[in-house]
Amino acid sequence: MQRSAQASAVSKSAGEPEAASDPNRQRRRERLLQLGTLVLLLAVWEFAARDANKLLVAVPSDIAVATWELLLNGELFSATLDSMSTFVLGFVIASVIGIVVGFAMGTNRTVEVILDPYINALYAMPLVALIPILMLWVGIGFLAKITIIILFAVFPVIINTVTGVKNVDRHYLDIGKAFMASRFMVYRQIIAPYALPYVASGLRIALGRGIIAMIVAEFLTSISGLGGLIINYTNAFETAKAFAPVLVVALLANALTVLVQKVEERFGRWRRR
Repeated sequence: MQRSAQASAVSKSAGEPEAASDPNRQRRRERLLQLGTLVLLLAVWEFAARDANKLLVAVPSDIAVATWELLLNGELFSATLDSMSTFVLGFVIASVIGIVVGFAMGTNRTVEVILDPYINALYAMPLVALIPILMLWVGIGFLAKITIIILFAVFPVIINTVTGVKNVDRHYLDIGKAFMASRFMVYRQIIAPYALPYVASGLRIALGRGIIAMIVAEFLTSISGLGGLIINYTNAFETAKAFAPVLVVALLANALTVLVQKVEERFGRWRRR
């Protein structure tokens, strides 16, 4: 009996590394699947469009060459720096405003009653319709682009923050009251940690909307940055070069989304225990 128990313990300990490696193996399979899908799509694109008009359709090999040329002459790097400086500033401002307003609405019923109809209306409406009016108010320069990015990105942060604050488990709040915690301590020690995964999720949604706003702003206001490159090379019928900034936008969007997802997983890990 003792030997069988020891054998069982040994088999469990031997199986632990294998069990621990399962998530890593799964992630590798997923990465290989994503890479294989990408290679297949690029191959289909390359062979399907090789006989198309080069002025209208660019193949991946031509886009790769054009991207390398734009990197060598510094044009792509300069445009990316211009776009990202605008995006980062607008996104940070939208995040701060969204978190502050979201916490205020989630913890104060009066503030929620006042702001909720306007938040829902602006989030649901096509904000592109407001851009011509914003251009009349703030012009077509740097301030206009920042304002457009804030307007697109702020509402998901507000809505998700409100959801996180209002869904705090009452049990934790009761514990805070039982220990006579101050309001500030309740906010900092209970509400904020519980709402952080919701805030991170809102930031991930706002990230995509902010990137869209960045390109739209560069299309419709001052023709600059990555959006300016797309417009200029499209107008010149240099389709391969027009795809180069599109590729950069896609890569940046994926990289930033992964970064925000890591933050979301980091702060949401304690809730899955």
